[in-house]
Amino acid sequence: MKRIQHIKQLLALLCLLALSAACNKKDDIVTDDTLSVLSQKINGVKVSNGVSGIKTAVSIELIFSHTLKTGSFEPALSFTGPSGAVPFDLAYSNTNSTVTLVNTAPLDNEATYTITVAPGIHAEGGQELRSAFTLSFTTQPFVPANVVLSADVSSMDENGGVATITATLSEKIDKDVTVNLAFGGSAGASDFSASASTMVIATGETTASATLTGTQDGAIEGTEMIEVTIASLVNAVEISPQKVTITLLDDDIDSNGDGFPDKGFIINETLFDPPNGLAGDANGDGTRDPAQDEFIEFINDSDQAVDLSGFTLFDETNLASGTPRHTFPAGIIIPPGGVYVLFGGGSPSGDFGNAQVGVSTSGNMNLSNAEDRIVLKNAQGDVFLDFNSVSDAAGVDFGADQSGTRWPDINGDFVLHTTANPALAYSPGKKADGTNFGGNVDPGKGFIINEVLYDPPGGLAGDANGDGTRSAAEDEFIEFINDSDQPVDLSGFTLFDTDGLTADVPKHTFPPGTIVPARTAYVLFGGGTPTGSFGGAMTGISTSGDMNLNNAGDAITIKDAQGNIFLTFDTATDGSGLDFGADQSITRSPDIDGNFTLHTTANAAAAYSPGTRADGSSFY
Repeated sequence: MKRIQHIKQLLALLCLLALSAACNKKDDIVTDDTLSVLSQKINGVKVSNGVSGIKTAVSIELIFSHTLKTGSFEPALSFTGPSGAVPFDLAYSNTNSTVTLVNTAPLDNEATYTITVAPGIHAEGGQELRSAFTLSFTTQPFVPANVVLSADVSSMDENGGVATITATLSEKIDKDVTVNLAFGGSAGASDFSASASTMVIATGETTASATLTGTQDGAIEGTEMIEVTIASLVNAVEISPQKVTITLLDDDIDSNGDGFPDKGFIINETLFDPPNGLAGDANGDGTRDPAQDEFIEFINDSDQAVDLSGFTLFDETNLASGTPRHTFPAGIIIPPGGVYVLFGGGSPSGDFGNAQVGVSTSGNMNLSNAEDRIVLKNAQGDVFLDFNSVSDAAGVDFGADQSGTRWPDINGDFVLHTTANPALAYSPGKKADGTNFGGNVDPGKGFIINEVLYDPPGGLAGDANGDGTRSAAEDEFIEFINDSDQPVDLSGFTLFDTDGLTADVPKHTFPPGTIVPARTAYVLFGGGTPTGSFGGAMTGISTSGDMNLNNAGDAITIKDAQGNIFLTFDTATDGSGLDFGADQSITRSPDIDGNFTLHTTANAAAAYSPGTRADGSSFY
């Protein structure tokens, strides 16, 4: 029995020894005094010596077998390239056994760089790097990113309107990208200003912007176009030609046809000092009165009526006390181009041209010959008009037995009346030369359809939108004309063909800010990228990408933002007898005022003319 127990004990001891030997073999760590690199990574990826295709921004990680002695290691470390030493940041981790190098200046493309650690005792425990360590790599070829231009708005007002032009890079790169802009189109350098003609997309960024600001120039120019393109690029490419078009809306309206932009509601003539005797009987009631024969001549040089009901008028003295010299009665409405003469009192009688006439409700406007202010406040008490004889008519003597008047009328500076016309000391309700003002303006035809292309011709001849391809859907267009004296805001309006109207699904919804100025054309294409001047017309594309106008017959209906019908066009009535599938548009002839006809009937040389008259000339 004891012998068996001894045998069991011996076997257990042998098993224990065997197990111990196996464990020691598995966990055995070979130790010596050699320092070595266990792992090398570039930008997080393990690499071998001579690797290529590395980005020009690198993070190089080296894991050493032992804790480094930084004072010895760093002098032995070098990072070199074609131009010599490369500047870099150095960081340690894992008890100084892991080293990370990051270049602080971009590397060159397609260039070879080398990390070297010279031999030496570089470990805290005295371990030696017996052979030089070397890691070489080659950077990738330079592949430029591409640039795209965009704008945050499609149109802007000339009076300080702003558009932001943005250059967007397809990807971040490690170089600055310079975008040099060029400006063209029908708008000139005096019509707008650019914050910059060169934009720099900084290293690591993807966008840069510049702003365009409209310039109020006081010239009647109509709608103009600003075209922004890329003149040249540095460190990037332009895969396709980039062009951004901004419509510059002219707010200078000549509603009275005098050849000058509208001035608004203005004072055109004032008589502070009636001449002596009957020569000073400005109100024509047979007597000369220094208070009653004073007058102010107002002109509504705008395209909208001005309702003066409840407005109040002050001279400088009564402005301080808050007591008006005159309160306009209800119903005093001055139409566009209209004239209103306010006398100090009396019973105005005579020829005052086309002007409306009134007398001061206080019986005395008390205008001071030395200097004075005329302030007009609206019914809410806000200042509507402020005339100061010292600043607005500098140098004019208002005590010279005559009026002060603009010369030329409406648009000129103030002068003595005898300077404008030696034969007259004043001319209430009339121009300085004694003739009548023009009166109201012809409102025009309103907002109309002037031309429609249902059937674009085959081949490139049918490329009506000018984008280089012919599309039966995208090259359809409707040409609208705002032949009125007021802008038309189409924001939120919807357009339907016959089928869409039945289903209540619009073919197009006009975007916010779609405002067609007075006497301006607007062309809506089915789709594509309209390219060209189109006679300076505003352009847009259908939000559905297909207006789907039926060559056999169709009806176009536009509804306002509240769903009310704003405009209709029916081929059966408006284009009765015409073939809408004849590879050409139908157009009014003559334009705007005429009936519809085939375009080649109006102009045999052209199948369509979006944005221009049938003969190719501008509308306005």
